[in-house]
Amino acid sequence: MNEPRPAHLQPLPKMPTGIEGFDEVSQGGLPRNRTTLVMGRPGSGKTVFSLQTLLNAVRSRRERGIFVAFEESASQIAQNAVAFDWGLPALPESKLFFLDAHLSPTVVQSGDFDLTGMLAILKAKKERMGAGWIVFDGIDVLLAMLRDPVAEMREIYRVRDWLADNAVTAIITDKLDGRAPEVAQYDFMQFMVDCAIRLERRLEHGASVHRNLLKMRGADPPAPVAKVTLSSAGKRRNPNGSGNSGCKKTRKEVRDAS
Repeated sequence: MNEPRPAHLQPLPKMPTGIEGFDEVSQGGLPRNRTTLVMGRPGSGKTVFSLQTLLNAVRSRRERGIFVAFEESASQIAQNAVAFDWGLPALPESKLFFLDAHLSPTVVQSGDFDLTGMLAILKAKKERMGAGWIVFDGIDVLLAMLRDPVAEMREIYRVRDWLADNAVTAIITDKLDGRAPEVAQYDFMQFMVDCAIRLERRLEHGASVHRNLLKMRGADPPAPVAKVTLSSAGKRRNPNGSGNSGCKKTRKEVRDAS
């Protein structure tokens, strides 16, 4: 006999990002052991948001994390992070591990390429470290090199199944199409995740970044996150106003804690 379904489903447990303001608007952070998609045009702050969230988990809560770099090399990302006061070079690999997945088109287009081997390496590393977080940064770059929609879909579902089987809080970044800024290159991935965030970069009083929280499974419709500016400590509140992202809902200005 089937048991009756509860009248109100419980919201998903959350993991804080350590980004003050975002955790408030998202009602606690990102869904625990689920996947979040972060979308934006180049330079909108996708990598910064993902890496800052990972670093906050490692430093503030003594968690472990893995950062998989598909677009830039791991060394480039580490070098870029030096501009922020994050102390990244001091963190040992046992706490934060970077996997350089920056592959050449020749390797990807060889005809035999898939992510099975890399995901096996990540599983072993995750278990050895006890990692609870993982970031797949710039996976759209790898998928585009396949030049085969069927192969692209196959690898996306392979990653989705791996994440479902491995109980990690995950972030995947995806570029928005420059010709149609509201559309992600792999827009259908929004329907495969539990949280979707869109970042927009607008130059007002410096490098201002607007965040819209598009989807949070199990939560009330959230208000979009307003503008922040980049500083040496990461993302911080713009003191000159809350900004206007073109949405009619209430906006909340945020300050990102590093």
